[in-house]
Amino acid sequence: MAPTPQASDQSPQPKTILFDVSKRERLNLQREFKSLHRRLRTNWKVDVNSEEIQVRPSDCRVFVLGGPSVSLSVEERVVLKNFVDGGGSLLVLLGEGGESKSSTNINLLLKDYGIKVNNDGVVRSSYYKYFHPKEALIADGVLNRALSASVGKLSFGDDRNDRQSLSFVYPFGATLDCSKPAIPVLSTGSVAYPLNRPVCAFYSGKGKLVVLGSVDMFSDKYLEKEDNTKILDVVLSYLTSDDVQLNSIDASNPGITDNMTLPQLRDSAEMLKGCLQEREDIPSDVGRLFDNNLFSLNLRLVPKVIR
Repeated sequence: MAPTPQASDQSPQPKTILFDVSKRERLNLQREFKSLHRRLRTNWKVDVNSEEIQVRPSDCRVFVLGGPSVSLSVEERVVLKNFVDGGGSLLVLLGEGGESKSSTNINLLLKDYGIKVNNDGVVRSSYYKYFHPKEALIADGVLNRALSASVGKLSFGDDRNDRQSLSFVYPFGATLDCSKPAIPVLSTGSVAYPLNRPVCAFYSGKGKLVVLGSVDMFSDKYLEKEDNTKILDVVLSYLTSDDVQLNSIDASNPGITDNMTLPQLRDSAEMLKGCLQEREDIPSDVGRLFDNNLFSLNLRLVPKVIR
């Protein structure tokens, strides 16, 4: 069940989830994200922002950047940073190829919170249920048991079961780089490449930030697949309430691998390079470097020809 707005004893919290469309976002509530729209509007007021970003924490409960394809201006990055630092909640979704494919500069904002969306893609190494390799079904990607507890699937004393508590489809998405203060909560698991790399990260300060590397994960085609709906509920609950308390042990040791970059062998094979073997020492008599037997002009073979 989707989280509902909670009242505050001090001041009323805004009940609006605001989707930005000024950056030609991939997430369009009127086209491929109708199911998400219907799900949200049962408990929230859903609105869109088509002007220059000037959002404040008092304007909305959650501000969503759903796959921007236009760069943020310096002023807009300052506005969004002040929004999060001032107590607002920000949800950022991107897709495969990261910034380079989307022609955006969102990492300039995210780096202040220890998050970077990589210019790569996630591919499942073996076929199962979904035909396209980039429709990655991840069955062991939970990095923090707080997600399992939020959906009632916490398994005490068995870390492996916690990692497998939620299965989700991660379609056409990218990986993330995470460092403190950000905390990775979902990974590619042990079947999809690159192995055990973060795909979703949470940040909590005065405000909150969630970054997910696949905007298609919540589209009409995939929202009802596997446990994608439950992950959406956990994300919204984290952004709009204090119900999701991340486990500190899992946060300090999330069980992810370092990002390793391999050379493009096909392109490297087409580029000629000099030999890298060690050379011999040059003799003091330079004349010894010339071999007169390689080519010569003489009559030593004439007798053999006459015979």
